[in-house]
Amino acid sequence: MRWFTPVLTAAFACSLAACAPAEAPPDDTVTPPNADAATPDTAPDAPAMQDAGQNRVVHYDCEGTPVDATFDGHGQVSVAVDGATMVLRSEESSSDRFHDEAGSELWMRGETTALLKRPDRPDRTCEGMPAAM
Repeated sequence: MRWFTPVLTAAFACSLAACAPAEAPPDDTVTPPNADAATPDTAPDAPAMQDAGQNRVVHYDCEGTPVDATFDGHGQVSVAVDGATMVLRSEESSSDRFHDEAGSELWMRGETTALLKRPDRPDRTCEGMPAAM
């Protein structure tokens, strides 16, 4: 009976060791990401996050209504539509939604697609093309 306790303890220790996850050997075929490389924190299709100081102009066709949007790269866009210009700002939490106090909104849906919402007009889906610089 004296031999039973050490044997049981050894068997228990071996079974626990078998359950522990083994560390995988390092994979030399995969290069680690370079910490020095400049990687954007936003999606590549977010037009509002361009280089600081460089405006980006997009010409939209919003279901037959021409719209010009100028993104300033600082969370603000000037939207020229129907002879008027609106200045819309983005919230810090959302770089793809621009709005003003009057209720006008421009929702970005990728690099060249947007939704224009104005309180006095129907919502319009917009297809755009970046202006030549």
